[in-house]
Amino acid sequence: MASINVLRGFKLVLLGLIICQMNSCESGQLKPETDYTGQKGVIYDIEGNIYKTIGIGSQIWMEENLRTTKLNDNTELIKLRDSSTWINRQSAGFCWYNNDSTLKIPYGALYNWKIVNTGKLCPIGWHIPTKQEWTTLMEKLGGKQEAGGKLKVIGSTYWKSPNSGATNSSKFTAVPGGGIFSGQFFDFNKWAHWWSITQIDSLWVTTFDLVYNTPGVIVGPGGKTHSCGLSVRCIKDKGTN
Repeated sequence: MASINVLRGFKLVLLGLIICQMNSCESGQLKPETDYTGQKGVIYDIEGNIYKTIGIGSQIWMEENLRTTKLNDNTELIKLRDSSTWINRQSAGFCWYNNDSTLKIPYGALYNWKIVNTGKLCPIGWHIPTKQEWTTLMEKLGGKQEAGGKLKVIGSTYWKSPNSGATNSSKFTAVPGGGIFSGQFFDFNKWAHWWSITQIDSLWVTTFDLVYNTPGVIVGPGGKTHSCGLSVRCIKDKGTN
C-alpha cells in the first residue's frame, strides 16, 4: 500500500509540473525572441531582382530599397512619368527618381500609397512594416534620437554633408532616395522617406524619415493621395523560413 501511495504522489507531482508549464506558456512566459542581429541573407522579388538582407534584433530587413515593377502576383505596375499623371491618375503607380532608371540601384523606386496598400508589393513572405515594427527597430538602435545615424550609410557619396551621426552600424544601409509630391521630385541626397502600412486616418499614413543633418529619425505623416511617392523597405514575416 505504501508503494502505491508513493507512486500516486509521484504522478500528482509530475502532473502538477506539466500543468504549471502549460500555464506558463499560456500566460505569455515564452522563450525570448530569436536575436538575428548580423545575420545576412538574400531575397528575390517577382522579377528576379536580388536584395541583401540583414538581421537587426528580432527582425530581418531588406538591406536595400525595393525596386520591383510588378506586384508579387506578377501584375505590372504603371510607371508615372510626369506631374500630370502623378496628380490625375487614380491607379497604383511608381517611378524612378527624376525618371532616371540608372538610380534604381541603390535608391530603389518611389511608390504611391495605392500600390503600398495592395499588400502585394513585397516578395511573398515579406511585407511593408507597420509603425510598431519601425518603432521596434528604432528602440533596438537606441531610440528615435540616435537610431538614424546607425541606419545611414557613412560618408558623402550618397548623403549630403554633414551626414550627421552616420555609422551604419546596423548594416541597414540607408540611402536618401528622396520622394515625389504632385509630380515634383524633392529631397534627393538629403532625405530618406519610407512608407509604413499603418494608417492614421482617411488622409494620412505613418512614415519614417532620415535626414542628412541629424542622427535622429523623424516619424511623420505621409499623404495617401496618389500624387505622393516614397521609398519602400520590406521586413520578413514572423515565423517564415
